[in-house]
Amino acid sequence: YNEYGSKNGAGRPFSRKVAIMKSVDLTSKSVFKTLFFFSLPLIANNLVQLLFHAADVAVLAVMTNDAAVAAVGACGPIINILLSLFSGLTAGANIIVARLVGAKREQDARRATGTALTASFVGGIALMILAEVFAEAFLSAINCQPDVLHDAALYMRIYFLGIPIILLYNTVSALFRAIGDNVRSMTYIMLAGVLNFALNIFFVGVCGLTVSGVALATILSNAVALALVLVSLFKNKDYCKVERKNLRIHKKELFAIFGIGIPASLGALCFYISNIFIAAAVNGLSTDAMTANTISSQFDNVVYSVGLSVAVSCGAMVGQAMGARKLDRISQTIRVASLYTCAISLSTGAFFVLLSTPLLGFLTDSPTVIEIAKEKLIVLCFTYFITSLMEVFSSALRPMGLSHSVTAVCFVCGLCIRSAWALFIAPLHNTLGMIYLSYPVSALCAFLAYIVLFLVQKKRLKKIFAVEISAEAPSFL
Repeated sequence: YNEYGSKNGAGRPFSRKVAIMKSVDLTSKSVFKTLFFFSLPLIANNLVQLLFHAADVAVLAVMTNDAAVAAVGACGPIINILLSLFSGLTAGANIIVARLVGAKREQDARRATGTALTASFVGGIALMILAEVFAEAFLSAINCQPDVLHDAALYMRIYFLGIPIILLYNTVSALFRAIGDNVRSMTYIMLAGVLNFALNIFFVGVCGLTVSGVALATILSNAVALALVLVSLFKNKDYCKVERKNLRIHKKELFAIFGIGIPASLGALCFYISNIFIAAAVNGLSTDAMTANTISSQFDNVVYSVGLSVAVSCGAMVGQAMGARKLDRISQTIRVASLYTCAISLSTGAFFVLLSTPLLGFLTDSPTVIEIAKEKLIVLCFTYFITSLMEVFSSALRPMGLSHSVTAVCFVCGLCIRSAWALFIAPLHNTLGMIYLSYPVSALCAFLAYIVLFLVQKKRLKKIFAVEISAEAPSFL
């Protein structure tokens, strides 16, 4: 077998036995069982990452005051928009490596792995410098209240000292997903989550620090998770094996990753820029609204995260199916993922709405803040299933070759519709719930557009796959 998996006696041989033992084939077994068991570790992984931020908020809420909570919450939109500049790198690496795994192209996958790791580290350094210089300017641009501006800028500057660590961890996790392994990154992030909570207690409760303490705890716990996952990656023997010769920028692989990653980053950027308008609208209401927005996000983000986990798992399965040229498998995966994500999003959302009063009461004792937060939870938790459907199709269409089309939909629905809502419609009834109604409206428009794109691309791929002659798998790079 050569590096393309073709039994033609040519090329450098590799061990199919090793590859099969170390990676997971996502293209052959029951779609539902594969998706269910593949998504569970990712759901746990994403929930633990949410707990990093939730632990910051909870410790500050219990041990300090609402102003510190508002300061951490004010940084969220800025952190997201800066991270989105390189989020496409992890998405591109995941899709390219998944395709190469499906096509049994081991050496190409290793070069893509080395390129992704190098690029993510360089990108992390660039983001760190950007945030250190412009922290206060960014926060002022979203109407951060003056009484929390200093603490918010301090939190952001310390947080971004560790952004190269966070980007590298996200990249490694994406590479593991591409080979069908969600368990290792989940295990390590769970250990880091426990450490993060303990460090929060130590820095805030024992050392008397506030926002600086929770930021330091986040950096240190992420560093531990990265160290563990890197050790596992360097011990890997198959498609994502890290070799010194590959730890550099390979032009062909970089262009392939960026060919998917740059449109993905631009798509995410559209949504996050619109969130800046939404954050500005929220921050313009009052400090109570800022606090309510922050504490409610600890719960509605869980609903979004579980749906997104299913969508990301669907994307990895579609990526491998594309490499293996299994069009029926792609359609079945998207159908099952859509039903699955609706069920899990609606049930999780209903849980948080029903228990909203006692849950919010753990984070604040202000009746005003609780009432404002409940309004947002009702709007988002009962409508996030629409957003989850949008994410399923978005995650599936990118490995199907429609990354640029997905970005165009993100621009129209994510940026234009959401921003217009925040600027012109929400002020007609200026409440937190009205502002966040922009989420389901924009998501529904995007979902309908994605269905049309999928149907058109499915017909196109059917023709392409029918005429493909594949003594060697076609290049995905």
